[in-house]
Amino acid sequence: MKVSIAFERASHVNSGTSVDAAELPWPETAGRVMRHPLLHLESDPRGEMTHYGGLVLAEQFVRRFGVAQRVDESLRLFKRHAPYHESDHVLALAYTLYADGRCLEDQAALQGSEAVRRLVGACRIPDPTTAGDFLRRFTKAQDVEQLSGVTDEVEEAVWSKLSRHVRRRRKKHELALVDLDGHIKPLYGVQKEGADFSYDGRWSYQPLVVSLGGSGECLKVVNQPGSARPSDAAPKALREVLPRVKRHFQNAIVRGDADFDRSDVFNRAIEVGAYFAIGGRLHPNRAALVEAIGENRWEPFVPRAERAQPSGSSRHVSTPNYRQKKAEERKFRTLRTVKQWVSEIAYQPKGLGSPCRMIVRRILIEESDGQGALFEHYRYRLVLTNLPRSYTPRQVVDITYQRCDQENVIEQFGSGIAGWRMPVAEFLGNSAWLQIARLAWNLGKWIAQIALPSEVVRWEWKRFRRHFVYIAAKVLKTGRRLVVRLAGSHRFLPDILTAHARLQV
Repeated sequence: MKVSIAFERASHVNSGTSVDAAELPWPETAGRVMRHPLLHLESDPRGEMTHYGGLVLAEQFVRRFGVAQRVDESLRLFKRHAPYHESDHVLALAYTLYADGRCLEDQAALQGSEAVRRLVGACRIPDPTTAGDFLRRFTKAQDVEQLSGVTDEVEEAVWSKLSRHVRRRRKKHELALVDLDGHIKPLYGVQKEGADFSYDGRWSYQPLVVSLGGSGECLKVVNQPGSARPSDAAPKALREVLPRVKRHFQNAIVRGDADFDRSDVFNRAIEVGAYFAIGGRLHPNRAALVEAIGENRWEPFVPRAERAQPSGSSRHVSTPNYRQKKAEERKFRTLRTVKQWVSEIAYQPKGLGSPCRMIVRRILIEESDGQGALFEHYRYRLVLTNLPRSYTPRQVVDITYQRCDQENVIEQFGSGIAGWRMPVAEFLGNSAWLQIARLAWNLGKWIAQIALPSEVVRWEWKRFRRHFVYIAAKVLKTGRRLVVRLAGSHRFLPDILTAHARLQV
């Protein structure tokens, strides 16, 4: 039986900002709308204020799921606590990245705020230099794995607390989309331990990122030297990730580019009964099989973006293509896709015990020099999969190439929470930094899934922080209670209050 795959569209529309024209305020006098009046500045000595009021959601999440206790039980780096525990350092760094920190030094913004210290219930927060020393205490790979295991435990606990409807859908009708990809992180320090030159000559690390399609959660991140292929760490990562995913989803599909066209990656998916849909390399033996496909076996293929348009409409009818005009003026050689077809053949990769499906996409390319077409040629794209026959070749191609959304996850992991910062010289210290960044990244995704509107899961970090982290708040001690008073004019205040109540359940 064919099972459904949930495809969530990225939310690029800033919904809820439109106001009826009749309700818009209007200036009482003629002239500019922005009058820039004379302002008088005063200080308020009553209570401690912060613009990180949205940290209340992260703090309540950590409290509800016992993240600090899990870290202290799993990670033992100190012989004695003077006074910080392992969880104090891990969560201080995670809160710094969650708020807006770009480096270790930005932890001082939380350290120097009395309101933030009250909010997290601390008399003091670790200094940035102490945070660097903490990362250097990771001297064994086992320590990094234990820290990663804490995030895994919290992740499964969150999945178990999702709404009943979501959990039922995942177990009966939905397949998890497990995406694999690598990222080259260029390094500019000559003393970075474990770094090496990548295939294009850059001094770098090359981590592997495993993410969950749809929600964008980071399931695994593995640091590697720049000379390593991302697929080198994929078999071990899948051995840890897939059993965890299959406990909460009906099944899983592993997706990746041609670098993951390896028998050990295929076998890891097959071992746990999962599917794979991975781009294939056009080896000479595969090219011979493709050339042998008869013309009657090719079916026309229309890309998904074009199929989504209403019949008879075109996105570019009224939009001028300035790039094409300039290319014609300069007589540049340009390539244009004319038509596409798909076909399918049985193929057994080396190292696999049984054949799989090889989906072939044939693309007709027209090359021109601005004065007219010079010649046409074909290009071929391959997809290797063990999806059942109920999935047509066109559907397999759609599923495989929707993994490209992971490029946004990787980009946001660096620009959104500074996960690619690599702040220390030690290789294992930077690996631990990636695990803490993964925790901070998932904090936003988990809070959105449990307590916020569903579309927030797909928001970029800049937008998420603007609405759910940057909130003016006053932290007061009244009697035996610690009260956080948020700015009443904040646009998403009702959602924040609702989320806080849900996280306290």
